[in-house]
Amino acid sequence: MHSGRVAIGRTMAIVLILAVVVVAAIGEYALSPGGSGSGAVQVQWSLVESDPVNQVDAFVPMNITVPHDSTVALAIQNEDDQSRTFEISAFNVTATIQAGATDRMTFTVGGPGTFVVFVPGKPPFEGFKASPAVTGYIIVT
Repeated sequence: MHSGRVAIGRTMAIVLILAVVVVAAIGEYALSPGGSGSGAVQVQWSLVESDPVNQVDAFVPMNITVPHDSTVALAIQNEDDQSRTFEISAFNVTATIQAGATDRMTFTVGGPGTFVVFVPGKPPFEGFKASPAVTGYIIVT
């Protein structure tokens, strides 16, 4: 009977290790820009809650820089506790990303310039303070 419990314990340990490996692989995929065509500039960007008490969010890094006349494969991770809408009007990009999720988008930039990425503020909800708007920049060199 003791050897049966040991076998079950070993089996559970193996299943746990496999589960950890699968979760790590899924996390790696979620954070990678993935599936974009060759030659695209791969960019990872996060929206983080930099001040949870006051519901203040920020882009990390605040700005991203890409070369002119390039295709950008952007992966944005929303680390906020609520969904947020991202707007890059200069490149006709709008996406609503759920809390804790990563969204991928591909767009083409033209000539040099500095372009605004805007996340509108959110009103108070369920006892939380309102979240102010967040602004970041795509700098095309």
